[in-house]
Amino acid sequence: MITLNVQVGRNLCFVWIFICFGSFILFRNRTNLPEEQTVSNRPSQQPMSTESLILKTPFQTLSSIPLQWKPGESPRTTIAEPSVPGFTLFHNLYVFNHTFYVVTSTPELVPSRGRIISNGIDSWSKRNGKLPTEKDLAIISPEEADDIFGRSANTLGGVSFLQTDGPELLHHSRWYNFFVEIFALWQWRCYTSPDFDEFLGGQTRELPTRYIFPRVTQAQWKDGRGMNTWIMEAILGPVAMRFRDDWNIRMKQGDVLMLEHAAIGDLTAKRRDLEDALYRKPGFPFPLRIRTGWWESIRDRVLSHTPRSPLMVPSNDQDNGYTVTYISRQSTGRRLRQRDHSRLVDALRSLCDAHGYHLQVLNTDKMTLVEQIMAISRTTVLISVHGNDLAGQLWVRPTQRSTIIEIFSPGGFIYDYEYCSRALGHKYYGIWMDRFFTTSDLPPVSIPNGFHSHDIPVNAETITSIIYHRLSM
Repeated sequence: MITLNVQVGRNLCFVWIFICFGSFILFRNRTNLPEEQTVSNRPSQQPMSTESLILKTPFQTLSSIPLQWKPGESPRTTIAEPSVPGFTLFHNLYVFNHTFYVVTSTPELVPSRGRIISNGIDSWSKRNGKLPTEKDLAIISPEEADDIFGRSANTLGGVSFLQTDGPELLHHSRWYNFFVEIFALWQWRCYTSPDFDEFLGGQTRELPTRYIFPRVTQAQWKDGRGMNTWIMEAILGPVAMRFRDDWNIRMKQGDVLMLEHAAIGDLTAKRRDLEDALYRKPGFPFPLRIRTGWWESIRDRVLSHTPRSPLMVPSNDQDNGYTVTYISRQSTGRRLRQRDHSRLVDALRSLCDAHGYHLQVLNTDKMTLVEQIMAISRTTVLISVHGNDLAGQLWVRPTQRSTIIEIFSPGGFIYDYEYCSRALGHKYYGIWMDRFFTTSDLPPVSIPNGFHSHDIPVNAETITSIIYHRLSM
């Protein structure tokens, strides 16, 4: 008995030592975690997912497939959670005679219409005006579906992206507002969110089979440079772009369509709940978790779509040193004072020559779209007066040193490209003559007299000092 008790005591002693040692190791690991390393200015309220995005090329045919069902057995519509104003994911969304239909036995679980869609005539100045009605989006029971649809539909397989804003808003959008604000920073960032992984079956995202604009014509959607068309084809491949005229023809045929997977984006519905000046502010949380590298696959698809030569291979800040790119706007309305432009170019050349950086001074008005994208994709530091050229930061690979420098008329500021750089993971600097500000100390939004001036002043040394600081970190 005594021998047994001694043995038990020894065992208990070893167990106690093991527990203490394990606790020490756990405590040490928890209290000596390395500080988080980031290369972006994202606010901490936007949680990131480290699970990689997997893109899948659609194999579904663009044609519709007939579907029939027994009484009361129409395929039900399901809606992804969480509900986000201006972006909604559906399985089995019906369309008939210009009306979208949600078929469900639990209508109380469907988000309000105003969070999903607009009435097509809302504009920026009327976004709190007339709300969508049952003509825009109807919520019906399976029995009502039998009566309205006649127990049959034509299924459109794959993923359908839809943008349901009216012509006034999308006509305004052009290049920045459609591709950057609507597609990249909103629809694609939402679509790739890990919050929808369960609804979509994991981190794989199928590229859209079609992109539908039921309320605008192709002429209203196109931008002057043709960037929308070229880039969407580069990203989505042989995607079917459908505009109001095509959609009207399809609706006049009297077909009931069932979209197997649908993503409805509506900027008016989004802005009804999320004011621009609020959701773009640093510290305001994005409504969904953001997947790390959410834009990487799209950027790579665009770059792989461009014909390359030995002189047009992206280097960023990898093997060939750092590249500083200044996009001149001296041939446009909003531009630098000519004397300051010349001094800036001279100062950039001196800086780059002294430190072995590569300098690009671009005039995008004289470049093809492919030349613009490839030149900017090599960039480490991108500089320009406020304007659409700064949307080129979409092709800049985010690194520890990737930097966007935006020159304003003193006193002026809007969030457009700061918000874009923050979302993409670039360091941002705004310039007022010889002063600068970053994401941590942004001024209030202001468009003073002279915001669009052709005589904007800038101090060249202020910009070169920022560049040297960023590239010598």
